[in-house]
Amino acid sequence: MVDKIIPLSTKEGHQYLIKLESFQPNILPEDITVPVINITIELVNEVVEINNIRTLLQIASEINRFADDKEVILYCYCDKGVIQKRKGKEHISNQQFRSMLFTKMFEKQNQEKYINEKIIIKDVNQGDHYIHLFAKVQNKPTVEVIAQKLEEFNK
Repeated sequence: MVDKIIPLSTKEGHQYLIKLESFQPNILPEDITVPVINITIELVNEVVEINNIRTLLQIASEINRFADDKEVILYCYCDKGVIQKRKGKEHISNQQFRSMLFTKMFEKQNQEKYINEKIIIKDVNQGDHYIHLFAKVQNKPTVEVIAQKLEEFNK
C-alpha cells in the first residue's frame, strides 16, 4: 500500500512519481519503533535529455520535505533497470550508478540533521545490491541496527 505519492516535473520535462510506502519485511528486528518507509522514484515519461544536478536536488528536496515532517527511516533500494550514464561511468553497474546519484543528491543539500547510510550487499551471482537508509541524526542507532541486519545477507 502506497502511503504517499509526490508527483514531480522538472524543467527538462522529466516527470517522476516519488512513492513512499510502509516497509515491513520480516528481516527487521521487532523492537524497531521508528517506521521504515520504502522510497521508489519512478520515471513516468521518456525524455531524451539527461538529468542534471538541478533534477537531483529537486528530488532530494521533496524527500527531505517528507522526512522533515515525520519521524521515519527512509529505505531506498537502487534497482538494476537501465539508466543513462555519463561518459566515463559506463563500466559501473546500474545499481552502483544510482547509489552514487542518491548519495550526491543528499550531499549537495548539505543536510547536517540527516544521515545517509549506504549498504552494499555482495552477491557474486546477481551483482551487488545497493541500499540507502536515510534518517534524522537522532535515529542513527536504529539505522545502524537495520544496516547490521541487512548486512547479514552478504554472500
